[in-house]
Amino acid sequence: MPTEALDIPSAPNAQTPLVRKLGAMCLMSQEEIEFLEGLQNHIVDVKKGRDFVEEGEELRATCVIQEGWAIRYILLPNGRRQILSYALPGDIIGLHINFRAHANYSAAALTPLKVATVDPRRILEISQKFPILASGLSWSTAREFAILGDQAVRLGRLSAPQRLAHLMLELWHRLALLDDTDGRWIAMPMTQTELADTLGLSLVHTNRSLKSLREKGWVTVESDAIRLNDVDALMEMSLFNPDHLANFSI
Repeated sequence: MPTEALDIPSAPNAQTPLVRKLGAMCLMSQEEIEFLEGLQNHIVDVKKGRDFVEEGEELRATCVIQEGWAIRYILLPNGRRQILSYALPGDIIGLHINFRAHANYSAAALTPLKVATVDPRRILEISQKFPILASGLSWSTAREFAILGDQAVRLGRLSAPQRLAHLMLELWHRLALLDDTDGRWIAMPMTQTELADTLGLSLVHTNRSLKSLREKGWVTVESDAIRLNDVDALMEMSLFNPDHLANFSI
């Protein structure tokens, strides 16, 4: 993590997004909650637009998003960028750092971020001491694979408007897990350029796709948020399968 992106550490808030996220699936004991909260006691600030993981660099810490949004991306030699996924509060970047020494993607702050940096050795303690938490983290990994799988389908088999609707529905479902939606409204802090880099589209096609959904009345667009006016219509046209993001419980 580039040191210039970090400010002075601060104490974490109680009931961090990661605890809320895992607590929605598994009944954790107070000891497990305290351990998970304690892992996140070193918080750093990352300025908007700054990389905090760089492809090819050695991974030194597991990062848990506390506040804000991040992107995982690949930068091609010709300068073109493909955004792989969005990391939301409660998401973990570098969970399996103990098994891979170097990053195979970059991560940057889409908005100003608060990130908890965790010693990877503490992650191993979870499997050794808290099997319920370990199951929750395994679920998180499986969900990340599902999200990346849906991204592959978006890029390879969906039309431009379908890609955009599909992404909106994914984010809506993921934010709902954190109780971070206002009904049908969802935050959309990315620019159209960032949307284009996510969806593999030109700016023109991204703008036309957004306009198409808006003209059908399926979405309402504000400067940094979108309302999903007709979820059923969006799901039908985008072939979105919510089962890919289904929760688990143990």
